[in-house]
Order: sequence, then structure tokens, then C-alpha cells
Amino acid sequence: MYQRALDEKIVKDFQEGGVLHDLLDYVQSDDTLDLEFRGEGRANIYYRGGSLFRIERSGDGYTLTFDTKYCTACDEGMEKTPLVRAAVGLIPLYKHAMDVWFAKNRKYEREFQQVVVRENNRHGEISHASDYYITDVEYVSDEKSAKNARFDMVAVKWLSTASARKNESAPTLSVIEMKYGDDAYDGGAGLEKHLSDFDAFVRGAEMDAFCVDMAKVFRQKCELGLIPDMAEKKHDILISKGDMELIFLIANHDPDKTKLGTVVDRIAELARERAYPFAIKFATASMMGYTLYADQMKSLEEMQEFLNKKA
Repeated sequence: MYQRALDEKIVKDFQEGGVLHDLLDYVQSDDTLDLEFRGEGRANIYYRGGSLFRIERSGDGYTLTFDTKYCTACDEGMEKTPLVRAAVGLIPLYKHAMDVWFAKNRKYEREFQQVVVRENNRHGEISHASDYYITDVEYVSDEKSAKNARFDMVAVKWLSTASARKNESAPTLSVIEMKYGDDAYDGGAGLEKHLSDFDAFVRGAEMDAFCVDMAKVFRQKCELGLIPDMAEKKHDILISKGDMELIFLIANHDPDKTKLGTVVDRIAELARERAYPFAIKFATASMMGYTLYADQMKSLEEMQEFLNKKA
């Protein structure tokens, strides 16, 4: 499996005095940016769901790579592989180039996916009340039985009650699939496909390693201040592979359209036939927003009932 946790060298290089610290400091002060781990000596900084910089260890240092597809509005000096010190000073220009590109090439699902990360990981009291912390985005499994399954987000579910937060064996894992708009529910990347991929993944041989990896990622994100509520706290959480959840986060569904109800009914049929070893949930908001609360999740049956009332 593709492990996401960083090795100790890059963690130290992100910390005070390290060669990557200025980048981390910028991310911490700019919540439109999201730093995600890609295993060992690799990481990515995302802006509006697009890759601002890919960070890879190269010899004793690191190479930063900016995707030049965004360079329809690139100024002179905005190199594809800038030095770390130069890159920090040029971040506003790189972001502007991406803004110009996104104005013509809409990527709403990934952009709002990053909003979910921000709301649940980085917004003070709001994040403290969340029951889900996002540990990874765009997770890719290389396990053959899972057929290279891709998951939008992986979250540590840790209820925000005082008693649960004192129990470092309480957290479980959830995989979140985000669908933006009514054209994304079926087809090759639809809800049924994600359900099949997740089922194969959960039944695979590497779930224990996946749980250990995500627990380590969570601890490292806390250590590096990417979950400010947990900063400077040691959270050596233990995650078992039981009580897994597959959460569908549906954004901007038009209640006058029936496609979602049809797809959910089909998923309910599959659930009865196959007895999935995980819960299927649908995220709903507490009023408006993207903070994830356990008691706002609808079960499959509750989602069917809700959609049938609308119909």
C-alpha cells in the first residue's frame, strides 16, 4: 500500500530551523493552503484543490515543482522548480496564476474538498467540535485486490465528547467521497463504483497497515500544527480496522432531480445482498457548513426515507 506518513528527516526539516520550515510557516498562516503528506520524503501543498507545490527529497535537499499547466498568467521568475526560499516569496504570484486558470477550468469538487479539510482541521473552536479530522486527500491504494481504488478523503473519527477525547483507543477511520452537483452520482466514478472499490479495499490484506499509517499521519499533522487544536500534544492514537465508515458527502444536490434517489436505492439493494463490513453514511450539514458531526450523518435507510419524502 502507499504509505502516507512522513519519515523523521522531513518532519524535522519542516520544524523550526529546518530547510522547509518557511513553507510550513506560510501554510500555517494561510488557510487557503493545505499541506498533505505523500510518504517518506514527499508532500504536496494544495491551493483550491490544485497542486501548488510538489515537494520531493532530492539528495540532501528538496525539489519543489509547480505544475506549469497553470502558467497562462505566469510572471517572469516563476520557475517550474523554484528554490524553497524563492518559492515562499512568490506564493502570491503562483496562486494568482492558478486563480486565472481556475476561472476558465472549474474544479469545484476538489476545491470544496479542500474546504472540508479547512473546516474540520483548522478552524479553532469549530474544528475542536468536529467529530472527524481529515488525515489525507486523494488517497490511492496500490493493493491489487482494490484495483487502485482512489478515495477523496480519509478521516480519523474521534467523537468530540470529553470522555472520548481522553481515550486514545476510541478513534476509528472513515473514507469520504465527495460528489459536487447532480451529474457525478453514476458512471465510472459514481457512488456504486466507490462502494465497490471500498468494499474490496476493506476486505483486503493491508487494513492493519492502513490504520497504523493513518494514525501516524494524524500524529504528525498535530505535531506540525496542521490541526491547531491538537498542536503540541502527543496523540499516539490506536485505530482498529473495525467500525469503518464509507461517507458520501453530496454537495449542491438539486432536490427536484431524481437521479440521487435512484442511485441510493440501488446502493441499498447492494447492501442487502452483500452485507458490507462497514457502515454507509451520508453527511448532512449542521445548518450550513462543512464541519462533520457524527449525529448529523444519515444512515442508508434514513437517506432513502429523506429522498422518498422529497419525491
